[in-house]
Amino acid sequence: MKHFRSAILFTVFYLLLSLTIFAQSSKLYELSSINFEGNNEFSDTDLKSIIQSKESPFWLWRFFNSFTPFGSPPTYFDSTEIKVDLVSLKSFYSVNGFFEVDFSYSYQLDSSSRSAELTYYISEGEGFYYGDINLFGLEELDYLQPFISPHLNSLGINRFTQVKLASKIDEVLSVLKDKGYMLATFDSTKIIIDTLRNKTDLDIYFTPGNHYRFSEIRVIKKGVGKDLVSDELIKYVTNLHVGDEYNEQEIAKSRLRLARTGLFNSINLKGFVDDTVGNKVPLNIESDIGNLNDLSPEVFIDNEFNTSNVGVGLSYVRKNFFGDARKLTLSTKFKVNDIQNIKLFSSSGRDSTLQTQVDISLLLEQPFFFNRAISASLEAYYKTYNISTTPFENEGGKLLLAVDMPSHTFINLLNPYLSFDLLGYDVISVDGESDFSPRNTTAIFGFNVGSTTANDIFFPFRGYNLNQVIELALTRLKITTDNPQVIDTLGFGEDDVGLYYRLQTMISEYIGVSRDDNTVIGVKFKIGYVQTFVGSDELIPPNQTFFSGGANSVRGWRARQLIPLERINSIDDLNPAVENIRGGTFLIEGSIEYRRKFDEVFGFNFFIDYGNTWNGYTDFQFNEIAVASGFGLRYYSPFAPFRIDFGWKVWDPQEKITLLDRAFWQAFEFHFGIGEAF
Repeated sequence: MKHFRSAILFTVFYLLLSLTIFAQSSKLYELSSINFEGNNEFSDTDLKSIIQSKESPFWLWRFFNSFTPFGSPPTYFDSTEIKVDLVSLKSFYSVNGFFEVDFSYSYQLDSSSRSAELTYYISEGEGFYYGDINLFGLEELDYLQPFISPHLNSLGINRFTQVKLASKIDEVLSVLKDKGYMLATFDSTKIIIDTLRNKTDLDIYFTPGNHYRFSEIRVIKKGVGKDLVSDELIKYVTNLHVGDEYNEQEIAKSRLRLARTGLFNSINLKGFVDDTVGNKVPLNIESDIGNLNDLSPEVFIDNEFNTSNVGVGLSYVRKNFFGDARKLTLSTKFKVNDIQNIKLFSSSGRDSTLQTQVDISLLLEQPFFFNRAISASLEAYYKTYNISTTPFENEGGKLLLAVDMPSHTFINLLNPYLSFDLLGYDVISVDGESDFSPRNTTAIFGFNVGSTTANDIFFPFRGYNLNQVIELALTRLKITTDNPQVIDTLGFGEDDVGLYYRLQTMISEYIGVSRDDNTVIGVKFKIGYVQTFVGSDELIPPNQTFFSGGANSVRGWRARQLIPLERINSIDDLNPAVENIRGGTFLIEGSIEYRRKFDEVFGFNFFIDYGNTWNGYTDFQFNEIAVASGFGLRYYSPFAPFRIDFGWKVWDPQEKITLLDRAFWQAFEFHFGIGEAF
């Protein structure tokens, strides 16, 4: 009986508690929307990201959250958060140069839908601009003014922001630390707001400390290979000497040169502050040297030929090969190209030929060549692969130099190179009886010149990349055939020599459009041109022509699909059914992409791609530019982004039809890829 009464009391208590919780929850209102009025300078998205109040998530996320650990729970209106929001808004506007801003608010509660709508009204006032800037603590360093002044003068008539001010202070500190003031620090800033001029006058205080030079270069080694790499070699690569002025930029370059050798598991260079004597400081080079012999199997994904390829490989690496920090790499790879085009993925009507490739290469890298500012690599390679049903053999070698460019110059990438390339393939004539084997032998002298300010390799949200390829090539085309008469129909001989130049420019820019830097607009434009000096265009090797379509190109088409409709008189004419061997001599291509990370490792994008190839710029026509649109999903792994893109042909210049003129899925292509499309 006693247990029965206890059970009844517990049940009554549970019901009362449930009713209380239900009554409380019934008084809650979901915050359906947050609105801003009067915010001319900053977007709603920017302002929403800094306040504590948050809109209730999309209904689908709430639905998932109701029965799974995924999605997001509803967000409820809390009037006590408004005061916190107003403080956050006031602070945000202040640090961005708006010191006379006023705020008010209102909210509406809808009892029928149990929802709330919150609105903030903003009177921004006038923005304040940079006024007089005075530096204190550097009075005795007048000789550094020519180096410091350009950084502060660039503020010009810009509106005051604390972020920009902080970056300029960091730039002044970098100048000091590159000129020997190793312990220079920023103390404080006094901001004087002049409401009559709408200016912010600044007094900035620094403590430069002593001027230092290196008293000693110390090498501290550990690791299994520490006895196989000499101290003298490490010091030579750094190119830093006793008596040199302390310079953080030169230390960073030395660290990069050392890392480029591949000898070290870790490397660090720093002035040893605890051992300074007067104006002298020792430089410690701390290194962990690993095994000098590596044998590594690998599984990889790449985008060679603008297709998605997977494969396996094996490589042997010998570090410090014959001394001087040389690195020898021997590798072999087997892969399947264009994996989404194999039978497992391809739809009926698509060519599902298995396209395989075998690569063998030898690479010798020298971290300093002629001098420490130039590194070199010498590569020899052999490749055999097929494109559709056409077998190719490609062998050759390449000497590539990498010149260390100053970080403050516009051009910060300079790679001259000299290559020798042999390309051969077999074509069966249309009658099926004659075999033709063209072979191009090409010597190329070129430059890869670039400028980059993009702030991240995997997910850039600020800056640009500019790349220019300039090549001058001498080529020889030799044809082996069992039917010499057919060569007469091609317009050139069995053994002809040509001279041509090749230009290619690509620029991409990244614009962050949210304060959390997770939303980016990316824009790409690419143009290329090949022109012969001696001989006809038929002599240009097929792998030196341009193709469009594929995982990093116009994503509504498969790789190499967008080639000129009018073929030049070439070996391809012997069998028109053989496709995609030769591209065009003129290329235009571009993309506009919206990228959003909704998690640390997951994201999505929407894109519009356009482009095509032609036989010379005189054949270019606007209505022949292919246009594709679509979306993609991203997984940002620790070592590279993986992506899958779904593209549709919006305008097909080959068929002269739009997306609406064909079945939806007939206009569809999908692509796997590693790394962003640009």
